Amino acid sequence: MNDAVSASGALPYTLLLLLIELGVGGALVMHAVHLRGQATPGFVRATTIMVPIVLGLAFWTAFTLDGDVVEGFAVRSGPREALVWTLAALTAASVLHNVALYTDRDAWARRIGWLLSGLSLAALGLTAATLAGSPEALTVFSLAFGALALGLSAVGLALGHWYLVTPRLPARPLVEITTAFLIVVLVQAILFGVALAVSIEDPVGGRDQSLTGDPTFWLRIVIGFILPLVFGWMAWTTARMRSMMAATGLLYLTTAAVLAAQIAARALMLDSGRPL
Repeated sequence: MNDAVSASGALPYTLLLLLIELGVGGALVMHAVHLRGQATPGFVRATTIMVPIVLGLAFWTAFTLDGDVVEGFAVRSGPREALVWTLAALTAASVLHNVALYTDRDAWARRIGWLLSGLSLAALGLTAATLAGSPEALTVFSLAFGALALGLSAVGLALGHWYLVTPRLPARPLVEITTAFLIVVLVQAILFGVALAVSIEDPVGGRDQSLTGDPTFWLRIVIGFILPLVFGWMAWTTARMRSMMAATGLLYLTTAAVLAAQIAARALMLDSGRPL
């Protein structure tokens, strides 16, 4: 527990952050889709079944991590241990959520969905508390909107495919998801600017170059904000026109850009101590 985590050792932490964001984002977005009631029950079941798999991988990754320093952050052991068991509870609750959905216990599925949402927010808070070195509130918001960006893009992509199975499904669910996605990316851009402006302690691990001299920094901007906004707007436009095959193709590009951007963001965050 006292060994410092090197740059290569930061890769498991980067993976953990991505899995938490994807699992939490998927759980939150699918709960909202279920509550809205505009997508078919088959879509809700088929998409929600992926959530416990991702959360289970996040739990296992967190369970196997050690070390007290990861590049730009000190690692707090207390919140990390609490995070491990919160992820275990999230995984278990997600399995029960799927059981309720597949056995047509809709009321119970909605109740468990609210529990999942609460545990998801707790997991994000514990993740921020685990990584000491930057303002925790800003880190929570960065992780939360990163989770929503991943969740919305992945669920939107899955829904786009579902229109091939259910062509009479109203366009409104996909329009709402792409609208929410565009708003989330805009908020992410604002948080990015705040993270650059806010004063933080010197990173534990330090940096050997400035942020603006790092190609990953510019990659984060281009594929994290510019491309998702362009592709997302095009997907929103084509969804409103009920050109679902075109919208789905654009959502492939959007999801790939968001995933690559979150990898870059978390690598920069662990290196610089700033939740970029």
